[in-house]
Formats: sequence, C-alpha cells, structure tokens
Amino acid sequence: MTRRILLSGLAAAAIGAGSPAMAQTCFGVEARVNVATSTLTTAITGAITTTEAGLITQEIAERARLLSAVKVLTAQSAAGSNQVSNGFRASSEALATTVVTQEQRQAVAQATHRYGSVGYDPCGSNTKAQGLYTAMTGSPAARRQIVTPVRAQPGRYADPKDWVNDMTSGAAPDGAALYSGDAQGASKFINAVVGPPDSRPQDTAATATSDRDRLEKTGKDTYRSMTAVVLADIAADFRPDGPIAQARNLSTHWQGNDGGAAWAAGVAGQHDRGIIQDAVRMEAANLALLAHQIKRGMRTEATAAALLLAMVNARLTNSVPAVNRGSLTPASFQAP
Repeated sequence: MTRRILLSGLAAAAIGAGSPAMAQTCFGVEARVNVATSTLTTAITGAITTTEAGLITQEIAERARLLSAVKVLTAQSAAGSNQVSNGFRASSEALATTVVTQEQRQAVAQATHRYGSVGYDPCGSNTKAQGLYTAMTGSPAARRQIVTPVRAQPGRYADPKDWVNDMTSGAAPDGAALYSGDAQGASKFINAVVGPPDSRPQDTAATATSDRDRLEKTGKDTYRSMTAVVLADIAADFRPDGPIAQARNLSTHWQGNDGGAAWAAGVAGQHDRGIIQDAVRMEAANLALLAHQIKRGMRTEATAAALLLAMVNARLTNSVPAVNRGSLTPASFQAP
C-alpha cells in the first residue's frame, strides 16, 4: 500500500516535471509576494503622497504668482487709467486755462483799443482849449488895463493940457494898434479917440447951472466910456495871448496846415469812442467860438446903438454942423 502510494507520488512528480511550475504555487512565494507588494505599495503610496504634496505646493505657488500677476496687472491698469484720466484732466484744465487766458487777453486788448482811443492828441487839444478859456476869462482884466491910462475917465475932472501934450508929441498911433496886440499903443489910440478930459468947473455951488453941467458930463462920460470900453475890448481880444490867437491855435489843432490830413491819419485806426470824443471836443470848441462871436456881435450892436443915441442927442441938445451953411447952428427938429 505504502509502495503504491510512493509510486503514485513518483508518477505525479514525473508528470509534473514535464511542464514549468507557477511561482505562486511555490512554497513561500505568496509571502514574499505579499511582502514585496506591501513594500511596493508603501513606496508607491509615499511617492504619490510626495508628488501630491509637491504638486499642491507648486499649485499654491503658481496660484500665488497668478494672483500676484493679476494684482500687478490690475494695479498697472488702474495706474494707466489714472494716468490717462489725469492726462485728460490736465489737458482739459490746460485747455480751460488757455481759453480763459485768451479771453482775458482779448478783453484786455479790446478794452485797450476802446479806452485807449481818446482822439487825436487829446493832451494838446485840452491844453489849447484851456488856453482859450483862460484868454476869454482874462479879457475883462486886460480890457481894464488898457482903459486905465486913458485920461478922460467917467466922473473925473482933469487938466486937458496933458492930453494936448500927448497929441502934439505924436504919441497917438493909428487904429492898427487895436489889432496888432500892442496894449500901450491901443491905450494911446483910445486916449486920442475919447478926447481930452473935462476941466473942473469954477462954479461948484448947488445951482441949476451946475446941475445941468453935471448932467451933460454924465452924458458925455457915457458915450466916451462906451467908446473906450469897446475899443479896449477889441484890443484885449487881439492881444498876443488873447481869445483870437487862442481860437486860431485851437482850430489848427485839427485842421493844421494840411487841411486835416494829419488828424484823419491819427484817428483812422482808433475805436469809435476816440472819434466821438474828438467830435465832442470840436463841438465844444465851436460853441466857445460861437459864444465869442455872439459877444462881438453884441459889442457891435451896442456900439451902433451908442452912436445912434449920440447923434440923436447931439441933434436935440447941442449945436451941430449944418450942411452947406458953414457955421454951427443950434440943434432943432428942422432939417439942416
């Protein structure tokens, strides 16, 4: 039995020796495989864990870099936007400042052109106008100065010999002295025209005769005073710095010696305000000359009225020469 079993085992061993054996069927292989597998599993698990930790660390680092890059990009975009915005704002402010400055300069230029236009040589015209005003207001004093040396004064009596001496000495010039500006010559001419002064009457008692003499003297003084004042006023107007000379000086300010060409060129580029101011000055000068002409006209009318009154009074009260009769005849209402 035992032999049979042994033979059977040998037979089986012989049969098995004819094909290769499986490792897992070998004794002890499973244990070694399990150990190797466990070791491999541990190694793989460690490698996976290590790799996973590295990947996570790398991912965190990359994410941090990405976030930093995004933050930097955002900051750069914000800075760029700020720079663009600041640039636009600065350019807008600069443009606004330029516009305001240009408007201010334009306003200043317009104001300068407008208010700087004050007509043709305003200082010269004002000086000449002041000279005319001074001459016109100074005429009464000049007239009194010319009349004062005249010997025949209203209400006064004097010896006529001094007047006779003046006439015989040739000191009386002609009427040209009234227009030449010679005040002394005008005084001498007026002295000659007015005539000698009245001698003091011998009878000073209060009688009808003395009253009549005083009345006659008052009448003569009126005519002589009118004559002296009118002639002295003419001489005062024609003195070197008188109204006539100053009026001519003021008129030549605009007219000049070229018919007004210099004035026209002077106001050609000025604002309308300057031309209007010049027109106002011209009108003021015209009014002043008109006032002077009115005074001269009134002086002429007063002289004519005084002459007519003297002729009528002489016809009524004094002896007057009769035409074709030779001698004086008493005044009457009859025709001579």
